[in-house]
Amino acid sequence: MKYLDLLVALDLLSRYYPRYHSNELILLAEDIWKWINNELPEDSSALIYLKSIYNSPTEALTAVWKEILLITGSFTAFRRN
Repeated sequence: MKYLDLLVALDLLSRYYPRYHSNELILLAEDIWKWINNELPEDSSALIYLKSIYNSPTEALTAVWKEILLITGSFTAFRRN
């Protein structure tokens, strides 16, 4: 996965996916990104939640990336037609 691919997928979601900004998946992705960049305090409830589900930031990002690809796949097919 490349950062540019993630940006393109998020751009597609923001254009075509209803309620993109309130989607839990996007909020989760933002928290994971903060986790990767060490922007979450150690006592943050978001960090505690992420660590309870995923073993590492890489694992978390990979899981969310797969979900985003599933969602954007239908929009990229629609966009090509």
